[in-house]
Amino acid sequence: MQKTKISVAVTLLATSPLSLADNSLYGVSASASVALTSDYVWRGVSQTANAPAIQGSFDLSHESGLYLGAWASSIEFRDGAGVHETSMELDLYGGFSNDIDLGGMALTYDLGWLRYEYPNSSGSTTAADNWNFNELYFGLGISPIENLNISAYYYLGLRIENTNPGDYREGAIDYTLPDEFGGLTVFASAGHYDMTGGADDYWNWKIGASKEIAGFNVEIAYTDTDDIGATDSSDDSKIVATISRELGAESNGGLGLPEGFETSASVALTTDYVWRGVSQTANAPAIQGSFDISHESGAYIGVWGSNVEFTGGDSSLELDIYAGFSNDIDLGGIAVTYDLGWLRYEYPTSDGSTSAAPWNFNELYFGLGVSPIENFNLSAYWYYGLKIENTLPGEYTDISADYTLPESMGGVTILAHTGYYNQKGGADDYWDWKFGAAKDLGNFNVEVAYTETDDTGNGDLDDGKVIGTISASF
Repeated sequence: MQKTKISVAVTLLATSPLSLADNSLYGVSASASVALTSDYVWRGVSQTANAPAIQGSFDLSHESGLYLGAWASSIEFRDGAGVHETSMELDLYGGFSNDIDLGGMALTYDLGWLRYEYPNSSGSTTAADNWNFNELYFGLGISPIENLNISAYYYLGLRIENTNPGDYREGAIDYTLPDEFGGLTVFASAGHYDMTGGADDYWNWKIGASKEIAGFNVEIAYTDTDDIGATDSSDDSKIVATISRELGAESNGGLGLPEGFETSASVALTTDYVWRGVSQTANAPAIQGSFDISHESGAYIGVWGSNVEFTGGDSSLELDIYAGFSNDIDLGGIAVTYDLGWLRYEYPTSDGSTSAAPWNFNELYFGLGVSPIENFNLSAYWYYGLKIENTLPGEYTDISADYTLPESMGGVTILAHTGYYNQKGGADDYWDWKFGAAKDLGNFNVEVAYTETDDTGNGDLDDGKVIGTISASF
């Protein structure tokens, strides 16, 4: 997990408080964030084999300074034999942060615990035995003049299972230029990793700039190390571009878009990424997120990403790009919503091979939705696969319904879905279905659902299962 300022988790909470109910619940606030980056670089070393990553977080904080949260990213790890092990990093953390008044200048301190988890989606025990570890951390931060922040962190690695992590020290500084100079934030950081287990100690550093554009934070940074221990190019110098958004960011903040446009984003953490009834993560968890721009006319464009785990391990990320048009038709007082567009499924290859390329494909889609009575929604979608490269996708029909109970009955949303996949290329056609319940908590949504198919061609990937998901839209 990246920490570039005094407690990223606490900073997110401080800048974007959400209420579980009415912006506060017993002094507790919640927040979320999402990011799409060209490379997940941790302490100077790529964790995605120099490929893109989708990332996100969910956090709770108390007005006393206590906080806890979870942060996740798609990754690309392989064992000593080159076998793909896991496609996701999940970090759990908790701590305490507060200020000390130094004669009119606040000194912020932050101390806590951080657990690095690598859910094993390949079925082996290598990831669990060798990669999971804990750190204790302590940080100090100060802002001696307006818009200037300086921080220092120390991470103490704790031996656990078969991992003996080292200690890491990091210093960071950032300064935000006045608005008349563009309001650009320039930053720099440097860290030293005191490695154990025979690995060489090394320095890493990073410099860059960021700017808020229409509610998104856009960052360009140069990162490098003096580490020469990697057998690939994961520790080489590189330029990394990142777009992110936090709950509470204004869609028209910073550099805005022309009138009539607005931006949005979402993040989700799920126990399994199931697509058309079949797990895309080998029955393991997934972190997902999206970035969207829409116009009041109904036109929209966006990108959605998730970690994936496919046989062969050629890619750990699915990146979907889409564009379309959606609007309403008034049918005698009942609004019928239509939606048509194009969807591109991309699977960036992160191991240098080209075998992921045959997985990329396009679909055209058309959908209709109606709400015949209050709180009841019914929709139907048809997806038409377009042959591209070596892929011959099929056609998929999706019918969904949901009903939200009155608040007097808990305000729970009951949902159901069924779909039929008319596959091509010799694969069997099949049905899938899903039913469950969801509950809105402000910007957050919690869902529990059961999903299954009559497909028997994917081992245990298409077995019936219960899936839990927490998501946020902002």
